[in-house]
Amino acid sequence: MKRYTLEEANQLLPVLSKEFDSLHNLQREFDLWYESFQQVEPELNAEEKAAWEKRIQYMELEAEMFISNILSHGVWFEDAFSSTLHFPAILNGKKGVFKWHPEEPVITIYESSEEKWDSRHLVN
Repeated sequence: MKRYTLEEANQLLPVLSKEFDSLHNLQREFDLWYESFQQVEPELNAEEKAAWEKRIQYMELEAEMFISNILSHGVWFEDAFSSTLHFPAILNGKKGVFKWHPEEPVITIYESSEEKWDSRHLVN
């Protein structure tokens, strides 16, 4: 498993930010598309409904692609409902994780896996 230095992890943030932006834009588009679909669905024939559903499935595949691109860097999401990413890290020779949320310009949190209660707010 790759372990990131703070510098390496921060250098990766523009790439990850771009993927998050694309994912959030797709989410907004999906929400609007699905809302429209629900409004017109009762009036659609089978062929029209299939076309709408195909577009929705395509959007789901796009979302999976953006998520896969993010995870391909060896990072993981804190939980299923959070945009916070964990980076396997090495800081001062100790293993841990850097935590980053897309609204933050740089990584500011490190947690040591060797010292259970060692959570640091980093200053860059």
